[in-house]
Amino acid sequence: MVTQRDGNEIDLLRSSIQTTGGAIVSTTLYTLSGVIYAFVTSPSVTGRYFFVVLGIALVLRPIRGITQTLHKIGPEPGESVDAYLGVALAFSAGYLCLLGLVAVTTSEYLAAATVFDQGLLRVSAVYAVTTALAMTVGSLTSAVGYPSAVTWINSVKSSLELGLLLGLMGSITTVTDLMLVMITVRLAVFGVMIVILGVTPTLPSRHEISRAWEFARWSIPDQVLDRVSYNMPVYVLGIVSTPLAVGIYEAADRFGDFGATIAWQLSNPLLTKVSGDTAADIDISGYIDSAVTGGSGVSFLVFGYLLSTRDIIATAAFGSAPEQFSTTVIIVGGINIFRGFWTLASHTLEGLGEPGLSFRTKLYGLTVSVPLTLWLGSQYGALAGAAGYVVMNVVVGGYVVYYSSRVLSSTLVDRRLVGQFVAALLVESGVVYGTVWGVTAAGGGPVTAAVLAVPAACLGFGLALGSVSEQARVVYRRTCEISSQQLRLRVL
Repeated sequence: MVTQRDGNEIDLLRSSIQTTGGAIVSTTLYTLSGVIYAFVTSPSVTGRYFFVVLGIALVLRPIRGITQTLHKIGPEPGESVDAYLGVALAFSAGYLCLLGLVAVTTSEYLAAATVFDQGLLRVSAVYAVTTALAMTVGSLTSAVGYPSAVTWINSVKSSLELGLLLGLMGSITTVTDLMLVMITVRLAVFGVMIVILGVTPTLPSRHEISRAWEFARWSIPDQVLDRVSYNMPVYVLGIVSTPLAVGIYEAADRFGDFGATIAWQLSNPLLTKVSGDTAADIDISGYIDSAVTGGSGVSFLVFGYLLSTRDIIATAAFGSAPEQFSTTVIIVGGINIFRGFWTLASHTLEGLGEPGLSFRTKLYGLTVSVPLTLWLGSQYGALAGAAGYVVMNVVVGGYVVYYSSRVLSSTLVDRRLVGQFVAALLVESGVVYGTVWGVTAAGGGPVTAAVLAVPAACLGFGLALGSVSEQARVVYRRTCEISSQQLRLRVL
């Protein structure tokens, strides 16, 4: 059983560095997963799988909203994690039962009108339960004061999933097969985590129910729109386009979204810290701009990498449609700089107790982007998804800045740091281009060039940034300190 910590007791820089370490592993595996799914099965099966599991994730977003309440209020000094866990479990159980009743009642219609036949519907029900389990365990881990552990848990889960898929290649041929592998791994990993955390839910008091309701009444719709905004192109293309278009877009998104996904992972310690500090009346203005802007830095690195490698990645990953993949991945990679920023900014608003403002930003973005994607989807496929995604992120990012300036008197943008990121990106892009040219000139294939370009991108961006940014040098020194401490602990 772990020792619980309040959010204001967390060292944000240390927790963010540890989170980034796990996020690099988990996000790399997440990025590769779409390609591996297509390799093990087929692009069409992968597209249908994405449509099914992302649909389930959307339906379960109210559970994410209530577990986000656990994450937000649990770390506050004087609040009971056990009681808010009780609230989350009671809500989740009731909601899952309601969904089960609806599914049983409409099973014949679902089988006739959608991809959910009777067999897939039963497996989807179990998959939904394990998804709710994953949401709860992740939020609970952050609520007890260990948000950086979430990325490492996901790293273990993803490693086991992809390892099993590759080990069972040849016998995994359908959407149901893929889902059964995910279910098995989730039950094993998150079952162990429940034992390690050792938190026992308790009945909440009137105060705890009231606080949970005040936050969850906005957090639940906010989390629904968060999922819709993230996967909007997949949902729309799944209706108006083809499974292949869905597969191309989602695989390209997983490459282009690498940096924004790490920013999303960094929002775990940020939300925990802001919640704890705000409840303890600690001023956050001294670190919040640098934390939000700095957390978006990996998105700049990823975009610089994609500028010089998108064509070779497209050749290796989607040889059947390289031009669509290449164009989609560079559009998504560029706009995800905005997404990384507004993801962190939105979690800051939640930590301040303003989930309603976060909800409005996504509502405005979707109001503009969904009609555009519907209109273009049947003709342009994955490219239409990318266009809608761009419009949505620009609108959401603009409104996040507007609401942040109202609540905090700050846009959460560290302009000097942004300029340093752009300079480092330009240097990195040149280094990566030279690396790719050298490898291909020496006879190396696209996979080899893409792999060797990764360390070149990290070195080019990291060294350039460190030469102009004192903040970056502080992070580098602290990373070395933490790494050496962890190494000594393992050796001893």
